[in-house]
Parts: sequence; C-alpha cells; structure tokens
Amino acid sequence: MLEAGEYDYIQLETLYLTPYIPLIRAHSRARIALRAHNVEHEIWQRVAANTHSQPKRWYLRHLTEKLERYERKALQEVDLLIPITGRDLDNFRRMGYTGEAVVVPIGIDSDRYRPDDRSFQRELSASFIGSLDWIPNQEGLKWLLQEVWGPVVARHPEMVLHVAGRNPPAWVQDLAGPNVQVHGEVSDAVEFINRHSLMIVPLLAGSGMRVKILEGMALGKVVLTTSVGLEGIAATQREEALIADTPDQFAAAIEWCYGDRDRLRQIGRRARQLIRLQYDNLTTTRQLKKAYDRLLVGAS
Repeated sequence: MLEAGEYDYIQLETLYLTPYIPLIRAHSRARIALRAHNVEHEIWQRVAANTHSQPKRWYLRHLTEKLERYERKALQEVDLLIPITGRDLDNFRRMGYTGEAVVVPIGIDSDRYRPDDRSFQRELSASFIGSLDWIPNQEGLKWLLQEVWGPVVARHPEMVLHVAGRNPPAWVQDLAGPNVQVHGEVSDAVEFINRHSLMIVPLLAGSGMRVKILEGMALGKVVLTTSVGLEGIAATQREEALIADTPDQFAAAIEWCYGDRDRLRQIGRRARQLIRLQYDNLTTTRQLKKAYDRLLVGAS
C-alpha cells in the first residue's frame, strides 16, 4: 500500500503506532504526522504518584521513565505533531520537540447525542462510565467510593450511583453498598448516560481529553469532574461543568446539585452548546484540514 500510492502525509494515531515509522520511511516519501491523544508517560507518572504501595510505586516509576525515553525519541522522528490540547503541546515542547505542531481537539458527532431532559424531572441520580480495566479509571472510582460516597449518602440516602464499564474488578462490588448499582458493560453508553442527570468523572490521573466527558456534555448532562478530567475542554465552573478536586469539594458539588433543578438544566444546555460549537467533528476536521493545507503550501 505504501509503494502503490503517493501520499503527502501519513497520520499515526497515538504513540503506539510509532514503531511503524522505520517501515513507512523505507517505503514512502510521505511526511509523518503524529496525532498524540495524550502525553503518554504523564498518565503513568500521575498513577505512580497516587500509588500508596512502595514496591508498586517504584515499579510504575521505572516503567514511566522507560516510556518517557521512548516518547522523547519518537517525537524526533515525526514531521508534524498534532496534540489535542495546548497543555499537551507545552509538555511536548518541554520534552524537546521543536518541529511543526498544531493543536486540534478531539471531536464527536454532536448530532448523534440527543439529550433526554426527563432525567432532570426524576430524583437526582449519578452515572460513572468507563473501562474498568484501565488503571486511572479504577483509581478514580475507588477514590470516589472510599472517600466521597459515604458522606453523600449519609445526607441523601435516596442518592444512587450507577457504575458501568467492562471488566469491573471484584473490589467494585465489595465497595458498592446499597447506594451503588454496578451494571458492568452496557450495550448502549449513550442511553445509560442519558438516564441520569449527573455524570461523575473522578479522574486523578490522565492526559489529553476524555471523550466520555464530551459525550456527557453533548447529552446535556451535568458533568462533575476533576481539574485533570477537564483538561483540554474549555468549560468553566458552574457554567458548563462542575469541578472538584478533593473529597469535600466533590461532596459539596453534589450537595449544590440538590438546589435549584433549573440551574442544572442550564448547565447541561450550555455544555451541549459548547460541544456543538467547539468539539463537533465538522469543526475539528476543518481545523485539521486547514493545518495540512497550510503546511503543504509552505512546503511547495
């Protein structure tokens, strides 16, 4: 395929496709673009920092250092870098990348997401959805169940957290209690999110952007997440999302949701509008095409 056609650019999605760079160079004169979904080593750096077990923390730091060395090397082998947040680009520059770069956020098909306002008419309920075989999701959910959920339920015994995600570890059910329903993997994530007015994303480690947050906002839900979770998304506190970084802040944010129900609807509507304006596939694709066109003109 590389030899059969002529290409201006070949775009690699994520760091994990960069081992193919030597093969591409051997069979094509195309320039190589890396669509960096995260600063990969930063994810594991944050996981290691939040790990209490000394041997596990040492092991994670060892792997993080190896991954960072590889990431730095791979950055020198691409002709164009396309990170999804300005913050990630700043980190890549600090890592030594000096080449062409353009920031293009993740996009979603916002027309696919139809809000169901009935969730605001029922008792307040919350959703958590994410792959439960991914360590940052496990870490965040365990923190939520151990540090936050007890005080919330003590004040609001009717409140239920609905947890969805593939491969939930046994400890999820052990920590669940009567006010947590574990659904496992669900067949329709959109329908699951739509049932609940509040979407909780307690992310303590990560990089890049969270697609599930974009989806929740596109569905007009009130997203409660951490500063880490909201990285790369231009939402502001109590305008398009709720932001909390400590157990007390999370509990206070949920308590705030028990106030005027109409203000929750307004947050959801503003969140959906933000997604349609800045994070729709049509918008982000135009940004990417414009960047490629500019670079191709400059190279000619």
